[in-house]
Amino acid sequence: MNVKHVVIVLLAFFLVSGSLCCSGDRDAHPRYPLRVGWFLWSGWYPMAIAQEKGFFKKHNAAIEPVLYQSYEQIIPDFAAGKINGAFAGLYEILKANIDNVRVIMQTDYSNGAEGLVVASSIRAPADMINKRIGVQGALTGSEFVVTSFLRKYSISRSSVIMVDVSPENVIEKMPAVIDGGYTWDPYLSRSVEKGFRIMFTTADTPGMVPDVVAFHGIYAEKRAEDLQGFVEAWFEAVAFWKAHPDDAVKIISRVTGLKPDEISLKGCRLLSLRENVAAFSDRKTPESLFYVGNRQIEFFIGLGDASKKPDLKKILDAAFVKRAAAR
Repeated sequence: MNVKHVVIVLLAFFLVSGSLCCSGDRDAHPRYPLRVGWFLWSGWYPMAIAQEKGFFKKHNAAIEPVLYQSYEQIIPDFAAGKINGAFAGLYEILKANIDNVRVIMQTDYSNGAEGLVVASSIRAPADMINKRIGVQGALTGSEFVVTSFLRKYSISRSSVIMVDVSPENVIEKMPAVIDGGYTWDPYLSRSVEKGFRIMFTTADTPGMVPDVVAFHGIYAEKRAEDLQGFVEAWFEAVAFWKAHPDDAVKIISRVTGLKPDEISLKGCRLLSLRENVAAFSDRKTPESLFYVGNRQIEFFIGLGDASKKPDLKKILDAAFVKRAAAR
């Protein structure tokens, strides 16, 4: 065999070896799962169903659900890139003003499952003046809801003392640290058992507290297949809950650690796929994310809590729910 033949044989060997190596790498290193943070909230429980029933895999979505013990940590971790996607209130996403973020779906809106719990001595809104009221940190929408309630009764935000208390800790902080606080189920229901009063709930402001799923924009562009599969897996999980409520509750209880009697959609409106498409339309109704989003932006800009106005047209991305609805 001459030198020319040897070179050709060696080149062929390296080409074949390289091809096998690369193929092996692809098999050994499939696309990494996108980490999505969520928390204990009625409207987000289908996440547990999608995880346990294998719906993400079924819809070819590489997703790793991350169940947080504190809701307040989700947005900071999302902003820092520790998670790729997040379940959150629309208010929190907008106020965080994260570069190139996409809201791809509305999960639900609160319709009575969260609200303001107060000490039994507080009988009327005016009794809240000079009282300590717990709200969930500077980024969250509880301040928006509580302030909107106060304004309804001509009470200024500065008339109450806002204290940073997460919803899961409101009951244990009353009455020593706070006189009232904003929380949600299952904590809202537990507060009544403890002898506290519910001053108001989100049923008094229907549609104004929407919850959404957001991803960093790069994944909407580079991992669109995963996001599409995520949306379709989500709505299959919602359908499963409606069709098999007892089985769904068992799954949710197993994943979250909640008692079955604490798992309910009472006061929480899960949106259908059709309602999701409508939510992304620019209408002047509480069912529109554009309408509610503009109200929320005006609120925190007006407070001086932010100077840069988020661009809703870039943030609200209806493409994924529209494709799911078209199939």
